[in-house]
Amino acid sequence: MSMSQRLPHADRQIRGADPAVEGEAVERDPLHIDTEFDDVRLILRRWQSARPAANALPQYEEMALGSVGRFADEMAVVRRMEGGEPVILRAGPRFEAIIGDACVGRATTDLAASYALAVGEALTAAHEAASPRLVLCRALVDGMVSTVETLALPLACRWRGDYFLLFLRPRRSQLNLARLLINATREGIIALSAIMRDGAVRDFSILSINEAAASHLGSRADLLQFTLLSEALAGPGLSDAFARFREAAEHRRATSFGLEYMLDGQQVSLQVGVAIADDILAVTLTDVGELKARETLFRSLFDENPVPMYVRDESGATFLNVNDAALRLYGYDREAFFAQGLAGLWADADDAEQQPAGETSCRHVTADGRLLDVVEYARGIVVDNAPATLSTIVDVTERKRAEEHVTFLALHDPLTGVANRTLFTRELARAAAQGTAFAVLLIDLDDFKIVNDTLGHAAGDALLVEVAARLQKQLRRSDLVARLGGDEFAVLLPGASSRAVVGSLAARLLDDIAAIRTLEGAEVSVTASVGAALSPQDTADTDSLLKCADLALYRAKNGAKGSFRFFEPEMDSQVRERRALEMELRGADIDKEFELHFQPIFAVKTGQLRGFEALLRWNSPKRGMVSPGVFIPLAEEAGMIDALGRWVLREACRHAAGWPEQLVVAVNVSPVQFRRGELVATIGEALSLSRLQPTRLEIEVTESVLLADTEANLATLRRIRGLGARIALDDFGTGYSSMSYLRQFQFSRLKIDRSFIREIDASPESLAIVRAIIGLGASLGIDTTAEGVETVEQLHALQKEQCGELQGFLFSPPVAGNRVRHIIETFFDKSADLVA
Repeated sequence: MSMSQRLPHADRQIRGADPAVEGEAVERDPLHIDTEFDDVRLILRRWQSARPAANALPQYEEMALGSVGRFADEMAVVRRMEGGEPVILRAGPRFEAIIGDACVGRATTDLAASYALAVGEALTAAHEAASPRLVLCRALVDGMVSTVETLALPLACRWRGDYFLLFLRPRRSQLNLARLLINATREGIIALSAIMRDGAVRDFSILSINEAAASHLGSRADLLQFTLLSEALAGPGLSDAFARFREAAEHRRATSFGLEYMLDGQQVSLQVGVAIADDILAVTLTDVGELKARETLFRSLFDENPVPMYVRDESGATFLNVNDAALRLYGYDREAFFAQGLAGLWADADDAEQQPAGETSCRHVTADGRLLDVVEYARGIVVDNAPATLSTIVDVTERKRAEEHVTFLALHDPLTGVANRTLFTRELARAAAQGTAFAVLLIDLDDFKIVNDTLGHAAGDALLVEVAARLQKQLRRSDLVARLGGDEFAVLLPGASSRAVVGSLAARLLDDIAAIRTLEGAEVSVTASVGAALSPQDTADTDSLLKCADLALYRAKNGAKGSFRFFEPEMDSQVRERRALEMELRGADIDKEFELHFQPIFAVKTGQLRGFEALLRWNSPKRGMVSPGVFIPLAEEAGMIDALGRWVLREACRHAAGWPEQLVVAVNVSPVQFRRGELVATIGEALSLSRLQPTRLEIEVTESVLLADTEANLATLRRIRGLGARIALDDFGTGYSSMSYLRQFQFSRLKIDRSFIREIDASPESLAIVRAIIGLGASLGIDTTAEGVETVEQLHALQKEQCGELQGFLFSPPVAGNRVRHIIETFFDKSADLVA
């Protein structure tokens, strides 16, 4: 309701310049103010007659002390200083009674809201018009809802400030609020007085009844009030219920009961509540017909639902009901299911006692002892007026096993079964966080390539499996061995603080590896090189520790075969070289020294060109072409990757804008760019400058982007998708939480890591991972791309597995931007619109 609706007021000015001419009109309707009271008209006439001149205000003393003195009980004197709030200086007792509180000394804005608004409007209108003004407001007066006339009369006074007389009076028409509220409710309400004869209740007199209760009894409130309850109940055939009311009155005890009966051909279901107050019975009639219908529907949906469901009591331990689907899932008959209780259903009975509401992942046991991984969705309901819990059970046993298998594959090397780089890095960080000593060994097989070249890849794989097995045999259960890639292994030794202990273990590992004499029937000679670093002696930082171990391994490989070296501080010459490279990188002119190369991406089914992946290259004036694997991590550490990333996005979009519109361009972005928080704006700027259609830009992110501050990075991905760009998950399968990302975000594409592609034609495990990823993508509606395809055998394997797209040196290495035209012309008409 608007203020004008709450506070209607008359603001019409006096029309006609000569009061003498219109004297009669002024007498009948002084100042054209619409009032119900002759007293108000009298006050207005006296205010008008007290004016010394036509446009002057009456004096305060004459009005307040003389002309309207007999109305002082209903009046207040108000003063408003310039720039201040109106303040009540005096107030009559009736005025304060209407307001409902003491008023003297208070600002009018401190009154109850309805009065504050009405008084404020009346004062403002009277001041602006220099004439009395009337405002109406609704308020509770003497327990009744009344329309209060609020009359403000402006006055002149010799003291500073604006003075007003304020008159309040409720109009005659009033509403009984209690009766209004009772009749407004849909719940039936009856007040009964017992009629006693010889010390016993003979009947009840209906003292009060609202329309809702009367309608439940098939009558009207005005017809039933002051009649007998027995007669009112007889109408709808409820005479049997009379005894329940009499019992409540005689025992002076509250009670409740249900009533079911037909009224005008309709089924009526009531819940009756009886409370005792002195000698009065307060009765409530609640229509529960809709509730009962919902209960009937619920039972039907519950019993016939194909999803397993059961209902537990408030304690959660006892079953109240179970549907047939749950009985089939757990293998019990109904009687046995109720007998064994919730504790018998859980694999761990202690967990059953602490089961929370909401969604819970837990493990249940079937009647034949099988373990089920389930998700239980529990929510509170009411059964027979008592709280209970409805549980819906989803069997996720097979899904969880599949996820665990994929997770295992993501954390372990598919060939040897030992940990992969991801798991090793995680455990390394955990060891560092514990603050205790530990050591890292890096192991690299000598001349492994010769074994591959002479005996074949199968023999090379067999050698890697044998080496992994021998390493594990020499280690403790707390130690961790990992294959980092190729023929490189790593060992984490928690608690190792002695060089002597680490050196002794390294010697045993080298001896055991050297003991390999035959491989698939062929004689071999195998040696390995080992580099070691200790924390915290060498460094406490995990990345630096790996670098130290790598420097030690590099020194060992430069020596005799089968060598072992600890890290020594003088080995940091490579660190100094890295610093020199960083300085050159910081001084590089991005526009002149950096360039984009593009590697084509092909669709497997059609053999057509789908687009290109943009790859950054640094052509250093001093060093020539510097490997991206060297300068990109350095740029990330040096804080330069954001500037480089902006340049790459602009250049990639500029190039792609000149290609046929079917082709996309894929651009890798760094986790550092996500942390800076400006990536979305950078992409939008590149698209705007190039006028490239957003759908032709594919942003590639690695799982490392999502490992930290996941929610913020997911929000960034959603904003990028909001621009219209596509988003691909790069190196899929190498991280330990790929599955969780796919649940949280709909990627456009999964790029299978080249480490799996490299061994797909020789390793059943790698093939299984690739097959699982392709199948997963297909089931989720996500395209898949295999990168690093280098052999025809790999191509045939991927075609057989129905991989969506391919890229790799088998088709083309990355080419400079000026050579992209030739690749495009191979697949498109040479007259196509190509912009250099």
